[in-house]
Amino acid sequence: MVGCGAIARWHLEAIGRAAVRTDVTAVVDVLPERAHALASATGAEPYTDIEDALDADAFDAALVMVPHDRHEAAAVAVLTAGRHLLLEKPMAPTLEACGRILAAAHKAGTVFMVAENAQYWPEVLTAKRLVEEGAIGDVITARSWHCAAPMEEFYQGEDPWRLSAVATGGGIAIDAGSHWLRPLRMWLGEIKDVVAATARPVDAMEGESLCRALCRFDTGVVASFDAILSPGPTAPVAPFQLTGTRGEIVVEHGRVVLHDGSEVRGMVIGGGNYFKSYEAQIADFEAAVLDGVTPAASAEYALGELRAALAMYRSAQTGRWESVW
Repeated sequence: MVGCGAIARWHLEAIGRAAVRTDVTAVVDVLPERAHALASATGAEPYTDIEDALDADAFDAALVMVPHDRHEAAAVAVLTAGRHLLLEKPMAPTLEACGRILAAAHKAGTVFMVAENAQYWPEVLTAKRLVEEGAIGDVITARSWHCAAPMEEFYQGEDPWRLSAVATGGGIAIDAGSHWLRPLRMWLGEIKDVVAATARPVDAMEGESLCRALCRFDTGVVASFDAILSPGPTAPVAPFQLTGTRGEIVVEHGRVVLHDGSEVRGMVIGGGNYFKSYEAQIADFEAAVLDGVTPAASAEYALGELRAALAMYRSAQTGRWESVW
């Protein structure tokens, strides 16, 4: 586990529940106290430098969770050493850096996955099945909505790197926004172009803490995308809504509601839990490494969210629709 910040705890819990054939043997963090804290929780050997862990032959596969601007160096080091890699999203802040990581992965021939857990989000998968089954007919439009106060463990403390535009490569669109873009792509296909506006309601954050966009897909469907960090309290709003020619699907946290006219309040179709997505993700990575199973999504597929975020940044500057590809 490379990077022992807040997200490492979420991943560690998922490993404990879902990756029964995986042992955490090494933890790496530039802050010794964080490395030692996670080492105490796992029985792993602590390191402050990934090269030291590689020299010690301390692991077979790495889960890299460092700030975005450090992804390339850590990923290339792991891959060049012939290890398997699960890399937190985004792959890197620029397409050029992503290209170098992908080249290293191709040369290594090991398993390389980008950790976008929304690919495994139970409610998202239920909605995908309903769309594919034609439960609401042809999709006309969709909405993706994320509005929440900054979580203390990610935006406060001694090293709140997400407040840095350099460390993240931007702001909320390139970071948390990918969780709300991936489901749209899973349901609707590839994003063709976007028009967006950004703002900074959270003063301490250098990059944008608000991004509102329209995304036009290659099918012609237009969906809205909102990713907002609010300085004040927020109301609970369903994160996704799909409108079709024969009804609607509303994806809430914990359940999916189908409105097809058969029930006045809609019909609950399946449940779920966002944190289950981390479990399914690590289980997929484990199966890819140990059993040769093809992952649910290729590493290259993760470029879609990055391209969309970068196009939104261009659009916010130009005030025009910008091509994603």
